[in-house]
Amino acid sequence: MKLAQLTSPDLILIDAVFDDRLSAIHALTDKLDLHGKLTNKQEFLEAVLTREEEGPTALGEYLAVPHGKSEAVKAPVFACAFVKEELMWTGLDGDEPVKMIFLLAIPPAEAGSTHMEVLTTLTSLLVEDDFREQLLAASSTQEVMSLFDGNEDSKNYEQSKKEIDVQVEIAKDTSRYAYPAVLGIGVLISVFLFMLL
Repeated sequence: MKLAQLTSPDLILIDAVFDDRLSAIHALTDKLDLHGKLTNKQEFLEAVLTREEEGPTALGEYLAVPHGKSEAVKAPVFACAFVKEELMWTGLDGDEPVKMIFLLAIPPAEAGSTHMEVLTTLTSLLVEDDFREQLLAASSTQEVMSLFDGNEDSKNYEQSKKEIDVQVEIAKDTSRYAYPAVLGIGVLISVFLFMLL
């Protein structure tokens, strides 16, 4: 699943500033409502806050994923914020610093499948240091969307490119030593043949 399929530039906040996690949840809920993703903002907000009381939603790697399953959600979607300064969020081992907040909005009918797929995609991507650093360094919503739109093909291409670059370097190193050796052997053979004449 590509994350870009479930969000849009209008639902992404860069260099966001929040007083606390509740203000972050309210701001992202407002974004979803403003862009027509909810039929009832208050109903969805209550679902998110109820879920927050049930257990921690900070998952490590500076990531928090508050979420709500509600009939007020038209289709699976998320809004996200990249905060300017670390925000403390409830995690498994107490409060932990968060820099990325993804608010997932899921209709009950897709609570199992889509919800788990998005969570799995998010966590597997954000475990990768390169991806996380690129995301945190993004200076525009377009950059973020471009990263969200990345797929395995582009990763495989980059990996293949790196492997080819390494092979080229090895070939250069080999030729640096092989050429003089072959040339030296050629000269010796020529001298030997010349002496036979």
